[in-house]
Amino acid sequence: MIDNIRASSSAATGSSDWAEQPGSSHWTTAANWNPAQVPTNTARFGNSTRTEVGFVATIGATVESIEFGDGAPSYTIRFTDPAPNAPALTITGAGVVNSSGKPQRFVVASSSAGYENPQLKFINSATAGGNDVEYAAGPSTPAHAAGGVIGFHNTSNAGSASFIVRTGAGTPPSEGSTVGGEVSFSDSSSADTARFTIFGSTSTTDGDTFGNVVFHNTSCAAHGVFTNVGGTVPGGNGGNTQFYDNATAANGVYHNEGAVVGLANGGDVAIDGCATAAQGQYHNYAATAAGGFGGVTSFNNNYPCLPSNNMGASAGNGFFHNHGATGDGQGGGHTYFTAKYGSPTAAQGTFINYGSAVAGNQSCAGHTVFSISLPREADCGSGPSANYSPDAGRGVFWNLPGSSDTASGGYTQFTVYADPGVSTAGSNGPSGGNATFVNMGAVVPGACGGQTSFGGTSSAMNAELIAFGGINDGGAGTIVFSGDASGGTASVQLHDGGTIDISGCTQSGLTIGALESAGGCIVVSVGAQTTCLIVSEQLGITATPVRISFKSANGVTVGESYVVLTAPNLGSFAADQFTGTTVGGATPSFSIVGTELHVSFSS
Repeated sequence: MIDNIRASSSAATGSSDWAEQPGSSHWTTAANWNPAQVPTNTARFGNSTRTEVGFVATIGATVESIEFGDGAPSYTIRFTDPAPNAPALTITGAGVVNSSGKPQRFVVASSSAGYENPQLKFINSATAGGNDVEYAAGPSTPAHAAGGVIGFHNTSNAGSASFIVRTGAGTPPSEGSTVGGEVSFSDSSSADTARFTIFGSTSTTDGDTFGNVVFHNTSCAAHGVFTNVGGTVPGGNGGNTQFYDNATAANGVYHNEGAVVGLANGGDVAIDGCATAAQGQYHNYAATAAGGFGGVTSFNNNYPCLPSNNMGASAGNGFFHNHGATGDGQGGGHTYFTAKYGSPTAAQGTFINYGSAVAGNQSCAGHTVFSISLPREADCGSGPSANYSPDAGRGVFWNLPGSSDTASGGYTQFTVYADPGVSTAGSNGPSGGNATFVNMGAVVPGACGGQTSFGGTSSAMNAELIAFGGINDGGAGTIVFSGDASGGTASVQLHDGGTIDISGCTQSGLTIGALESAGGCIVVSVGAQTTCLIVSEQLGITATPVRISFKSANGVTVGESYVVLTAPNLGSFAADQFTGTTVGGATPSFSIVGTELHVSFSS
């Protein structure tokens, strides 16, 4: 009698129990359920001879919740067919509840046309369940292309479940396909506290495919943990987490691993549109193989093109760790503000660029780059893209030294890339904004200090630039201006050998706002091309001497006077507070004439 009442109640509410001995593994076969109806309210799973459950192509099902009861075995709910017009399964209510004490798995091994056509869809406020529920999205076999999609919509969330996302070795069609297996968040859905492991390319012939976790609209990564695995095949990409529209990375933790083979890219977080890195923690690791690239966080490196030149992605209050290499030839972890499709900003982010532990080129160190690439019209037409440009906002950048002989220090770079024959003159280059840059000197003999450099048509704007000298014969922290870069109204502080180098500037004078030297060093070009440091506001000297280091391609004319420094208050200082290096055996001597520091050379 009680069983009859329960069956009647279940039938009325649309709830059913998976049969102990179902005739097949098909979810949508009514006879496989007790009572014999495909559930629309709660699908309950207990003991059964079939623990693998699948779906029939083109037949979709909807359920409010899925419950794995106390003592139930581990089940695998499998989605193998391409997504029909409707998802194979839509979960609309409480979501997935696992009380079995055993792990439960949902496997989407298929192909899909995009995030709007997932095989498994969560809507309303449904949750994917606890940390004993596992999800996998990928291709039907490792040799196939692309992969299936798990989609979260409305205010649904990923709970504390774990997700593995992969792609296949095949080349997906140019249209109507995802680039790889995908977990997508749309509307105001959330990753909650879920964990995601995302893998990259598996084919050397199609390296532009990768597993993907994607946030659209105003969706949120919440407190999720994302591991983007480094590339495992030459020419391939690593796993990818992407933010579009006005999505937020919130308080997520992001591990972008470096490539494990040469010529492969590292794992990637891409923040595009007007999305924000928010309060996320980003770890961009170096490659573990020579010739491989490090993990990366990038801003506005992907479509869409934004309609206004003052729109772009933001680093928010994120914390970015860019790690240096520990082995020969390994690319360092890095953060890129590329401004290909918008004008990103570092906002109030904190960036730590660690030096390399081994000798090698500068790219082995952790680094942050602000860049534009010319010409830009090819990407977004001749509209606002012509004025896209990144800025450092009010960010704080720590450029740390290398940790062994000749090892490179971490660095921040502002630059303009151009195709051959394309002029950079007049281009709206990247800007230092109101940020603070701290360049630390090395403490290991022969190691290089941290560096901030401005090249092309970039500008330091109103930044605060600080450099410290090294100890134990370690290299100094350095601020470098070259090409057509400008100093704006930047404030520069040089401590104990900390250096500003303007010798590579194409113009005869570089203007900054203020300079404070406590035993600092100024590097200038002198001779046929002399570069003069112009301080527009105030010069401060709190420890002497101020060392001037001279570079000269063609030597100097003995007895000729060169102006290498100007400041409105220069007359309040004495010439003997300055010292300089010799040029071709010629010895410098200094004099102050009004607001100008002159140097002449004698044999």
